[in-house]
Amino acid sequence: MESLPLHLLNEILFRADLTSLAMMRCTNRSLQTHISEDQYLKSEFLSRFRSGLLHISTYGSKSLRYYSLGDTRSPRTKTILTECRVLGSCSGLLLLSLNYGLCVANPLTKKFRFLNKPGSRCLPNSLPVVLGHETKYIGFAVYEIDRTTQGFKTVCITEVEKKNPNDETTYRFEINAGDSWRFSKTKITCCTSDHDISMRKPVYLDGSLHWIRNDGSIVAFNPETEQARLILTEFPQELRALFAAGNNSLTLISAFKDVIYVYALENILTNPKWVLVRQIRNVVLDQTSLIGWNVVAYDGKCLVLRVETNNGSYNVRMIHGYDLRANKWGLMGSIPDWCDANGEFFQFTPSLSSSVIGLLDHKKEKEVVFDCDGKRIASLSSIMGLITDGISSEKMEKQVRKISVEEDKMKPVLFRPASLNFSDVERPNNKRQRVE
Repeated sequence: MESLPLHLLNEILFRADLTSLAMMRCTNRSLQTHISEDQYLKSEFLSRFRSGLLHISTYGSKSLRYYSLGDTRSPRTKTILTECRVLGSCSGLLLLSLNYGLCVANPLTKKFRFLNKPGSRCLPNSLPVVLGHETKYIGFAVYEIDRTTQGFKTVCITEVEKKNPNDETTYRFEINAGDSWRFSKTKITCCTSDHDISMRKPVYLDGSLHWIRNDGSIVAFNPETEQARLILTEFPQELRALFAAGNNSLTLISAFKDVIYVYALENILTNPKWVLVRQIRNVVLDQTSLIGWNVVAYDGKCLVLRVETNNGSYNVRMIHGYDLRANKWGLMGSIPDWCDANGEFFQFTPSLSSSVIGLLDHKKEKEVVFDCDGKRIASLSSIMGLITDGISSEKMEKQVRKISVEEDKMKPVLFRPASLNFSDVERPNNKRQRVE
């Protein structure tokens, strides 16, 4: 295979399963080096493993839908026993609210953890029903502890009450790593500006959570070091649609009916500035029957639009995806009637990493958490099954153990937990591109 062009070799390797890919490293020294050290190969391979969009009603629901990217089958829907809210996703883990209790889960390994009481002083007791737009305060981060181990933290950002209306704003950060809530000693004081409601979900990138504000500035907080800072920048255009991570940089999407602009934040440590890196022609909108549309997701590889039209008898809501590598639009599926007009989408790439500190298996979790009722366990199992598409936990755990043993025998390690992000999929491209 040494004589094959690099793109052709990668395409062959992309078609192999995880076990076969691990075994290939034993057959050829050059293959071992390529598979173990090429960051693009590792990121691209993992990104093709059941990546998708998790869709749920904005204010919580007993029904969820999962769109598998690149899968020709119809989107999958599950109905669960208790009300659910998806609050975040990061590196193959989900942060969920089930029956007013927070839960962190890995659908692929079937490991999960209900966050113990007492609850956060930042979150209302009625979570998730009355939470509404306050989800902008919740951040979820999965960080690397060492070569084989990860940890997770849930972070709530809140404003300290002002003595005078004209005072500057002071933010505090409340953290939960699985046991209890505590306030970090870190505070940050800056000029007053509200969080941007239209882009309320924080973005986790390069070890920090980022909340964007109405004045264009960004509050960054590192859950591991518990350091915070304010990134001063201005919005590039008046109409902004989405704050996301893509191409290894913070990304801002500005969307119009004819063109969608993609901006990347460059020189974030010295002189942060939004730079136009891509223009996408918006060709999926039927102006004659269009009712409404918005950008719901972006990861550097795929941009997703929600479009609502009227066919003369009733309204139809569809999901369209733009593949940035193929420069092509495609229909991903429809939005069911049970979901509210907007809904929330969470991009999700399952992770085979089973060494996440704080996650427990099904039996241990039942023993540890006293309020983990049967409905919540059954609902959580259904959600995990929705993503894994019927793969049994026993079969998946055997596969994980087998791959872990193979990787322990063969060094260097093929898959590092830090690479399990949508933002790592494509290499940076900071050049201005023409409209496609």
